[in-house]
Amino acid sequence: MITQSQIDAALRKGRASKKRIELRDMGARGAGRLTLVVRPLASRIVAEWYALQHRGGRRSITKIGAYPQIGLADARRQFREDYEPLIANGQSLSGRLARKATKSATVQEMFLGYVQHLETTARPRSARQARIILLGSRKGAGAAGAIGEHVLAADVKPSDIIPYLAAIHKRGSIVMARKARTYICAAFAFAMKSANSYTGKNGSGNWGVAINPGAAIPADRDAHRAGDRHLSVAEFRALWHWLESRDEISLTAPVLRLMMATGQRMEEILFLTDAQYDRTERLLDWSRTKNGQPHSIPLSPQAVTILDGLAVNRQGLFFPGRARDNAPLSMNAVEKELDRFIEKNGSQHFCPRDLRRTWKTLAGAAGLSKEIRDRLQNHARSDVSSRHYDRWTMLPEKRAAVAQWSEYLDWVLNGDLGEIEQGRGGQPVSLAEIRARREQAKAAA
Repeated sequence: MITQSQIDAALRKGRASKKRIELRDMGARGAGRLTLVVRPLASRIVAEWYALQHRGGRRSITKIGAYPQIGLADARRQFREDYEPLIANGQSLSGRLARKATKSATVQEMFLGYVQHLETTARPRSARQARIILLGSRKGAGAAGAIGEHVLAADVKPSDIIPYLAAIHKRGSIVMARKARTYICAAFAFAMKSANSYTGKNGSGNWGVAINPGAAIPADRDAHRAGDRHLSVAEFRALWHWLESRDEISLTAPVLRLMMATGQRMEEILFLTDAQYDRTERLLDWSRTKNGQPHSIPLSPQAVTILDGLAVNRQGLFFPGRARDNAPLSMNAVEKELDRFIEKNGSQHFCPRDLRRTWKTLAGAAGLSKEIRDRLQNHARSDVSSRHYDRWTMLPEKRAAVAQWSEYLDWVLNGDLGEIEQGRGGQPVSLAEIRARREQAKAAA
């Protein structure tokens, strides 16, 4: 049987040997095998769970999900419940979704199919949110419980969904109501595309859904709040040093400092694994991000110090959650850490996303162009040249920019605060102006 120590050893061996490695569970003859495939890529190593089957002398594998997002115990349970019965009955594996994609699918089955679709397409954050909103944490909860778990998906009307959304909106959670509407719409859209996909990439089954009842419900425009809050230099410095003092007692503190040092999205920091951190090159490398694209950034000395001071768990996660060691900390835990700082210091309210906006502002003061800041923050580039022609990674330019940002960050954290905030229009003093002042001081001396 596969053990955790075997997985850890395979990951180490894969990095060193650059060779593909397979680990398999034992089982009854004809019932298939749970398999972990470890594959080294150019800049990282990936591990994925598969259900292995032999039919008519031919081998076939079906992907279950990625490791460590799906841990050993969860992968074994999913294989036992979703795949082994099909293989033992001599059926061909066409994915977990196919067996439930029928014209008599219930709301519960369709929502579960959509969540599993997100899991198998490497969108862990969306999958977690969709599972909580659509299926809830217990039987009869979530949107499925409100609409009716055993109601046929094809029979759902807008009037079945509106009371659920209205109840959330009424208690003041207007953003959550909007998010719930979005996931319900997406689930029904998935079901429709599954039946009509000629490529077989959207579920390959007919859930019996002909219309999207969620699309008939208008979105709440007031719930879409574009923020504009960014921290002043004094707030940024106070937060950094307060978090630094809490590194030993709170795992959320280094999450926030990494966001401040790199400008990355919170979910990308939370899901960081040891395999994504290249200690030799001082790089972080994501194979897939929110915009669907791979992303890599060089790290400043401040960010390297934070990461090197952390220990990864046996699943390779830097920020594991308390309940499950194969899942990261929750976003709520990170937000609560900011709430503690705000309450203690009497600051104006801000959220984790505002730290990303603050980084963009301060990096501009450091002299980084908008293009390089967009690249470092992995903002989508929509022009034809960027999408279809330009494959230059800009790594040398990124390294130069991060070195410049690191110099400015050090000055922001340790320099004379009054001098830093003497810029025009409420903006911090730029790095160019700082250097000019230092040269003038040297010349005068």
